[in-house]
Amino acid sequence: MKVTIIGDGAWGTALGILLFEKGYDVQIWGAFPEYTKELISARQNYRYLPGIPLPEKLVFTSDLNAALENSRLIVMAVPSHVMREVARRVAGVLNEPAPFVNVAKGLEEGTLKRMSQVIQEETGLSQVATLSGPSHAEEVARKKPTAVTAAAQQLSLAEFVQEVFSCETLRVYSNTDIIGVEYSATLKNIIAIAAGVVDGCEYGDNAKSALVTRSLVEMIRFGTAMGGQVESFFGLAGVGDLITTCFSKHGRNRAFGERIAKGMSVKDAINASIGVVEGYRNAKAIHELATKLKIEMPVTEVVYKVLYEGMDIQSALVSLMTREKKSEFSMGKKLEKWLKLQLLRLKVTLTMG
Repeated sequence: MKVTIIGDGAWGTALGILLFEKGYDVQIWGAFPEYTKELISARQNYRYLPGIPLPEKLVFTSDLNAALENSRLIVMAVPSHVMREVARRVAGVLNEPAPFVNVAKGLEEGTLKRMSQVIQEETGLSQVATLSGPSHAEEVARKKPTAVTAAAQQLSLAEFVQEVFSCETLRVYSNTDIIGVEYSATLKNIIAIAAGVVDGCEYGDNAKSALVTRSLVEMIRFGTAMGGQVESFFGLAGVGDLITTCFSKHGRNRAFGERIAKGMSVKDAINASIGVVEGYRNAKAIHELATKLKIEMPVTEVVYKVLYEGMDIQSALVSLMTREKKSEFSMGKKLEKWLKLQLLRLKVTLTMG
């Protein structure tokens, strides 16, 4: 089976290596011909995935028609802010319909739509899945054990993607809550920026653990209001990816926040990043949605104010620490209902056992 990967960044390249070594006919398309030529000649993605040799027969191309010809699965591995443009180009040359897999994490600016929605709109196809979870590209490429979620509205599509990507070093779970999975991926990047600020200011482990814990509540509050299921936020795409991106030295969003905390301007911090800092754009998009829908998101709110309104970090910290006193478990009716349901299920299981 031929698989086309749209995007020759770190994640697209890592997935291309994985699928090629599983025996698939893989072609990776890049938007910049000069860089594609460099990849072909050097057999290493020095810019985004240094130190990882590329298999000799793994195909890189800047010819979109050739990349998509006879493809049976298309992986969209481009940043969220160019997803619509690239999906439109793909749709324009795609002769045969094929399932799509989105691996980007974010919302579209302006429309505030999820990536699967953008792909569906531009291609006119309903078979769109999302692959998400705690999965740094360099670790996947180095064959370090990783687990992710394949989410799609159609269980058959989620299971198809699960089958394609599963191997000895990548465990894939299926999930039909694509809404919850995609919002998890978006929200965790914003929290990672805040985690980087905590690191940069040397606020300590107590502060960082508190931030991650309360941010998970915030993620659930927003995600369930948007139609996601609570379980997804406690899964790999939710708390799993949240932990990784907040604590890992590899995380671009965390590193971006750390630079901000050490006095670098937002513009300079972005320019210093290798790859796209999705959390920067996500903070604006989620802030707009939360404000419109009147969803309380204190961490996201202060991240937005620091990045877009020039709020100083100490003021941001004080605003969070001096908020109205609350019960720890005032997480909203949906979460409370879910917790009660889990307790009921546990009681039934114990009774039957």
